[in-house]
Amino acid sequence: MNVADLGRQPTIVVGVSPTSGSPGALRWAVEQASARGGRVVAVRAFRPHAPETATGGRVPSVVSDDSALSAEQSRLAEDVAHVLGRDHLVETRVVAGKRRAVLVEESRGADLVVIDAGHSTEVGARWLGSRLVRAAHCPVVVVPPALGDRGSSTLGAAASSFGRSVERAAGTAGRPGFQRPPSG
Repeated sequence: MNVADLGRQPTIVVGVSPTSGSPGALRWAVEQASARGGRVVAVRAFRPHAPETATGGRVPSVVSDDSALSAEQSRLAEDVAHVLGRDHLVETRVVAGKRRAVLVEESRGADLVVIDAGHSTEVGARWLGSRLVRAAHCPVVVVPPALGDRGSSTLGAAASSFGRSVERAAGTAGRPGFQRPPSG
């Protein structure tokens, strides 16, 4: 620690998954920030979907990601509020890019990065944790699933996952390359 860091408020960055909401990571980070007089920044990586096509299969010439980015910011704020309540003091930030790259970049200004380990079926979460630990510019804490599942049921998690799948499927309907199953 150098002299410039003595009066600085510690920053804990939490990677918040769009699928699980990372409840264990959020709760753990808030507890740590409270104990250390720090602040928590909830971060979500955002990669916009391919643009929808205009009539005739042409891609629109002007595509704005502002509304998609704004919608993702709202979803992140809702996910954090769902876990911590509406009166939380966590800053939320959506950053364009891939999850690992975004968290590595955010680690540059942080004292700690916290992520959920994910469930055994979430291969991407395991890869993210392993690769993030090697590339981060500060310590990384990976919160085990048992701590993340406090307050949620298996049925609730399955219902949330199903709802997100339906939402994603609806967003891709009618796009080129999207095949409907044969009827009949």
